[in-house]
Amino acid sequence: MRRGSKIALVSIIVAIGVFGYVQYVSATHLHISILESKVVEKNKDGTLYDMHLEFKNPSFLVLNLGKTDFIISVAGENLGTGVLQPSVIPAMGTTVSQTPFVADNTVLHKYDNTDNIPNVKLVGTSRYDLLFVSVNIPFTYYPTQEEAREFIHGT
Repeated sequence: MRRGSKIALVSIIVAIGVFGYVQYVSATHLHISILESKVVEKNKDGTLYDMHLEFKNPSFLVLNLGKTDFIISVAGENLGTGVLQPSVIPAMGTTVSQTPFVADNTVLHKYDNTDNIPNVKLVGTSRYDLLFVSVNIPFTYYPTQEEAREFIHGT
C-alpha cells in the first residue's frame, strides 16, 4: 500500500471516530421536558398520571431510544418510577413519549396545598441502539418551578 493511501485510510478512520464521538456527546446532552401530566386516577395507595415527555435530539444521527426507566423525586424523596417504551428521535428533532406514572401519595400530599414545589428531579437511563452498538446513557432533568407545580397538581 502506498504512503498516500495509508494516510487517506487513517484520515477516514480518524474522521469517523471523531464524528462518532461528537454524536455520542450530543446524545448524552439530550434535552427532556415534561409537556403534560394529567391525573387519571387517585386511590389510597397512589395517584396515576398520564405523562407526556418531550425528547430533543441535538445530534445529526437518528436515535433509537430503547426502553427507558426513570424515577421522579421531590426534595430527595422518591415520588415514583416509570418506564418509557422504545421510540425514535429524528436527527436534530423532537419526539413525545406518553407513559403512565404512579406517584406515592405520602410524598405527593406534602405538596397538595402549596405552589412552591422544591427540587423536583427526573432521573433515568435510556438505551440507544446506534448502528451496531447499544449504549446506556443516564440523564437528569430538573423541571422549572412551573413545570413541577403543574406536574404535582396534575394540570
